Amino acid sequence: MSDPVQRPPGPVAIPLGAATVDGTRVERFELTGEARGPWQGDAAHGGAPAALLARSAEAHAAEGGLRLAALSATFYGPVALGEARIESEVVKPGRRQRVVALRLTGGGRGLMDARAGLLRRGAVELPAGALPEDGAGKGLGEPGAGRPVDRRLWADGDGPAFHRTANTVLAVAGGPDTVGPTGSAWFRLEAPLVAGEGPSPAQRAVAAADFGNGLAHPVPFGEYLFANCDLNVSLLREPAGEWVGLRSRTEVDPAGAGLTVTEIFDRDGRAGAASQTLYVDRA
Repeated sequence: MSDPVQRPPGPVAIPLGAATVDGTRVERFELTGEARGPWQGDAAHGGAPAALLARSAEAHAAEGGLRLAALSATFYGPVALGEARIESEVVKPGRRQRVVALRLTGGGRGLMDARAGLLRRGAVELPAGALPEDGAGKGLGEPGAGRPVDRRLWADGDGPAFHRTANTVLAVAGGPDTVGPTGSAWFRLEAPLVAGEGPSPAQRAVAAADFGNGLAHPVPFGEYLFANCDLNVSLLREPAGEWVGLRSRTEVDPAGAGLTVTEIFDRDGRAGAASQTLYVDRA
């Protein structure tokens, strides 16, 4: 039995103000219940703050027409709901490549650090055979195809949450409500990431990428923790359309660690890749 979203979701974050001082851009947000994650009721799903970091990095891409090509984020602990602050600055300027350093804080402490890589949009003539044939590499079928997941088996609780109400999830193979080392699904972010804005393609990709360890989990929810300590996303190109496909594999070790590796798809084929280092333990 599926547990579909019954109401239009509200925004994941509400902007509280932004300013630039001595080259550092400072933004303040309120993380709402739509950002909530599966591990504790007062903390965000990793995809919500990671997507906000991607948005802040993209603010530094507008000049020169660059795009977000990579984001590497480290979690220092749970990101609490409520007020959060993102500071970002360009640490490597350039017309072809630009690097942005970002920090997310809340409650008077650092919660996430990240580095974002921005690349220019070019036009490069490539040799025959360098690109896949039309339609090759889709792997997941048509966007929006798949079965609705039973969200009650995915994580405990009810009410608004990033994995329950802010996203539509359609499983293709395995799925977050199925215990197993592999899984694939289509994700569509239904909630505005920030009130009054539509999410960019890169923001959609980063928000979905953090679902990798929930999509492919060889140990069951409720009995085990398998929370990710980081999120690393590399985008070959900007994903097309609202649907983001993931094909993930998770391996766990008795030492209490795990690794999730994810391929990222859009309607045209593979668009990028992601990885997560996991902390694994009995719940």
